[in-house]
Amino acid sequence: MAGSVSHIHARNAALYVGKAAVDYTAALNLSIDQLTKGSIFKVKNLTITPPMSEVEKIDLWGSDSLDTIGAGVPTTGTWQHQTLVEKSWTEARTTFTAVFSHDELGVTTAPTSAVQEAFESLFLGEALDITDDPAFSRYKFGDINTADQQRLRVGNLIFVFNNGSGIVNIAMANVIVTKMGDIKTTGADGHWEMDCEAVCLAQDYTMELED
Repeated sequence: MAGSVSHIHARNAALYVGKAAVDYTAALNLSIDQLTKGSIFKVKNLTITPPMSEVEKIDLWGSDSLDTIGAGVPTTGTWQHQTLVEKSWTEARTTFTAVFSHDELGVTTAPTSAVQEAFESLFLGEALDITDDPAFSRYKFGDINTADQQRLRVGNLIFVFNNGSGIVNIAMANVIVTKMGDIKTTGADGHWEMDCEAVCLAQDYTMELED
């Protein structure tokens, strides 16, 4: 909402996972796209690191006297020749801690279903359906023999911050999930939790701020 400033609390945020890259259009905002995605609950310590535009200082031979610096700011002195070189934008990164559970992160269907929207499927591909009683979804790590069970590289993560006064949407498309661990407990009487991490290129990261 234009002109309105309000706090965004932890309860105003949600993380969604999808197995297909976001279709960026000028007509629809990203929070609409999350309606068909799996919502990841019980997440804390969420950090989103947008791409950064880094520069490198290059020292050159010689020196020169300058009368002005910047936008006509007067100064006097002699400096060694230097220049700033813009480097390539860095990747975007997100890290978060999820509560370790017997079920996947996100809304799931059968483990071999094409619509399975689980964070694990981005990292490990589709699971093997273990038809025991109870049934299980068996994930393998690093297997490149079967295409369906390889790490998915076209999925997306959508972060929606909505406090009722305004909305911020952040999307990471074509993410590569690099970590699901360490599995650890918060204390003797606490819950078990798991650290997760995902990255994407700068070109696959976007942020929408409501006007």
